[in-house]
Amino acid sequence: MYCEDEASISLTALLGKTWAPRGQTPPQKVTGKRGSVPVLSAINVQGRLVFRRYDKRITSTEVIEFLEQLRREHPRRHLVGVMDQAPPPSSKMTTDYIQGQRRLHVFHLPAYSPDWNPDEKVWNHLKHQERKGHQAKNKAEMGDLAEHKLTAMSQNPELLRGIYFRCCVADLLS
Repeated sequence: MYCEDEASISLTALLGKTWAPRGQTPPQKVTGKRGSVPVLSAINVQGRLVFRRYDKRITSTEVIEFLEQLRREHPRRHLVGVMDQAPPPSSKMTTDYIQGQRRLHVFHLPAYSPDWNPDEKVWNHLKHQERKGHQAKNKAEMGDLAEHKLTAMSQNPELLRGIYFRCCVADLLS
C-alpha cells in the first residue's frame, strides 16, 4: 500500500531559526526569484519512497504515468494506493485508467484531510529539514537539489518509517 501525493517545491527559500551571539544574526543570501518544481511521490509503511520529478504542471497524464511506474515496480502484486481528491488524481481520465487495471486499487482520502496522508509529511520534512536555507538560484538548480534530497531520503528507510508513523492514519493501520 502506497500513500501518494503531488507537490510543487518552491524556489523561495524557507529561512529557519538558528543560534548566534546577540546582535550577530548570520546573513542568509536568497535570490528573490519565484518558481516551483512539480513532483509526485508515494510512501509505504516499510519505509519505501518512490518519486518522479516533472518539468511541467502535474495533470492526470502524469498521475497515470506515476501509477504505471509503481505497477512496474510490483509486477506480480496487487497495488493499493491512497490519494487525495485534488483534480489530477480524481479526474475522470485517472479514474477510468484505474478502473481498467486489474491489480490497481485506489482509495481517495476525504476532502481537506492532509493529516491523513503520510506523504504530506515527506514534503514537510523536505521543506523544513532538507532544503532549509538552500542556495538554488533557478528552477533547474532547485529541481536537481530536490531530486538529490529525495534520493537520499529514499535510501533511508528508517527516516521514512518515522515520517510515515508521524501521520495520524498510521494509528489506523497498526
